[in-house]
Amino acid sequence: MSGSEWTGAAYADRDFARLDLELEELTDCRFERCTFWDAKLGEAVTESCVFDECDFAGASFNASRHVASAFLNCSFRNVRFFGAEFAACKLTGSTFTGADLTALTVHGGDWSYVNLAGADLKRWQLRGLRLVGADLDEADLSDADLREADLTKAVLRQADLRGADLRGAVLDGVRIDDLRLDGVRLDLAQVVQLARERGVVVEH
Repeated sequence: MSGSEWTGAAYADRDFARLDLELEELTDCRFERCTFWDAKLGEAVTESCVFDECDFAGASFNASRHVASAFLNCSFRNVRFFGAEFAACKLTGSTFTGADLTALTVHGGDWSYVNLAGADLKRWQLRGLRLVGADLDEADLSDADLREADLTKAVLRQADLRGADLRGAVLDGVRIDDLRLDGVRLDLAQVVQLARERGVVVEH
C-alpha cells in the first residue's frame, strides 16, 4: 500500500504489524484501535491524521515528521523516535514506556495526560506545550524550556527541574514540595505563588 491509498483512508481494528511505511506520506487518515507492532515509519510524514487507541509497540519513528496529527490514548512502548518531529500535534493520554526519545523535537500542541514517567527530557524545548495532568514522575527536565507551558495538575513527583525555565508556565495544582528546583528560572508571580504554598506571608 502506498501513494494515494494513504490519503483520506480510514481503518478500524486492523492489524498493521511490521508494515513498512518508510518515506510514506499519510494525509487526513484515520485509524481506530489498530495495531502497528514493529512497523517502520522512518522518515514518514503524517499530516492531519488521527490515530485513536492504536498500539505502536516496538515501531520505529526515526526522523519522521508529524503535523497537526492526533495520537489519542496510543501506546508507544519501546518505540524509537530518534530525530522525529511533532508540530501542533495532540497526544492526549498516550504512553511512552521504554521509548527512545533521543533528539525528538516538539513544536507546541497538546500532550495532556501523557505518561512520560522517568523519561529523559533534558534540554527539551517545550515552550507553550499543554501538559495538563501529564505524568512526569521522576522525569529529567533539567535545563528544559517550559516557558508558557500548561502544567496544571501535572505529576512532577521527584522530577529533576534543575536549570529549567518555567517563566510564564501554569503550575496550578502542582505539588511544589516534590520538585528539585535548583537554578530554576521563575517569574515574579510564580515566586509569590511558591512562597505562599510554602506558608510564607507575602505582603505588598
